[in-house]
Amino acid sequence: MHEDIEGNMLKEVGASGRISPGKKYAGKLFDVILHPDDRIELIPVRVVAAACPLAPQIVQAPDGWVPPGGYDGCTKWALDNREALEHYAREIEDQGTAAEQLQRFLDGHPEIMSGDHFEI
Repeated sequence: MHEDIEGNMLKEVGASGRISPGKKYAGKLFDVILHPDDRIELIPVRVVAAACPLAPQIVQAPDGWVPPGGYDGCTKWALDNREALEHYAREIEDQGTAAEQLQRFLDGHPEIMSGDHFEI
């Protein structure tokens, strides 16, 4: 290893494809960025342990309500957001899905599908 005054190191990649930056960095975690020009950048990161999310629990609404869309049950989140979910379902019923809206737009603008444009 060759190290200059600023801490830059010249390292050789071993036959196994590994580089050892030194004991100072042992056990540390790095984000590895591979650049298009074959540069490799190591950015030290800290890991924060995250608990595994629990599967949402199915709950019963007092009136037997389930979210629109053919669900068999609902979660607490769905119950808490019932009004918004019902509003969204009414909009879909009135205006159609995003795919249906796009198709109506394209049907009304056939020029979009002509010339250099590709068929969807």
